Amino acid sequence: MRGRHAPGRHETRDISGAVAVTADAEGAVTVVTVRGAWGSPLRRDTFTAVKKALSEHPAAMVMDLFEVIDTGAASASTWLTVSKVGASMQPRVRVAACLPRRTALNQRLDRLGSSRFLPTFDDLGRARAAVMAGGPVTDRLRLDLPPHPDSPALARNLVSEACAAWGLPEVLYPARLVMSELAANAIEHAATPFCAVVARRGAGVHLIVSDHEPRMPYLVDPPHDPPGNLWDLRGQGLRTVQAASTAWGALPTRDGKMVWATVRP
Repeated sequence: MRGRHAPGRHETRDISGAVAVTADAEGAVTVVTVRGAWGSPLRRDTFTAVKKALSEHPAAMVMDLFEVIDTGAASASTWLTVSKVGASMQPRVRVAACLPRRTALNQRLDRLGSSRFLPTFDDLGRARAAVMAGGPVTDRLRLDLPPHPDSPALARNLVSEACAAWGLPEVLYPARLVMSELAANAIEHAATPFCAVVARRGAGVHLIVSDHEPRMPYLVDPPHDPPGNLWDLRGQGLRTVQAASTAWGALPTRDGKMVWATVRP
């Protein structure tokens, strides 16, 4: 066992009870759902959630604001700021908002010129389609794999193919190591088919493994008295991922979870 999982089911990552983050299986589109009366607590929780979501560098992000209570439209500047931050990232993160028409917030966003920075929609499906309308992410390779002992090697080879195509030899070996551990964890703990994704992130790579097991992984502390055989240590896989990557984390998906890691020179 390379990394343990917390018990119970997880459909979304709940930041505060009012803000939740959900990703798709490839980490391409992340949805941040915000609920409740707008004010300082919700603003703080929203910024925390958005910061975490952007740290995973999705291709696009949708802000689901259908259940935000904001009669004074005080939150408008927050959503425009999120959009501008996404636009400033390399590569750019496309951002859209989903909220009811004919509300004070929607009207204020229109007056602030949101059409140039933050497209708004009254349907989540349309919003998802719009943020991906720029076309597929070209610097992204995907491989669907079975829960078989040979699959980690195939996932490592996908990393090699990507690094060779993008001219990124500096991250080849740590990225192969990280992908191998993520794939091995998926096989051992989920035992379901999974997909491996390698996406270019400037001079580095973003690695994703998505499976159909909703339980989230978490680091376990090494025992105070390790066994005689060091290979019997539990949780080695995620500690290796943490050591070899710039950042790593996990997000729920519609039918399971995705575990990601970013590797930079």
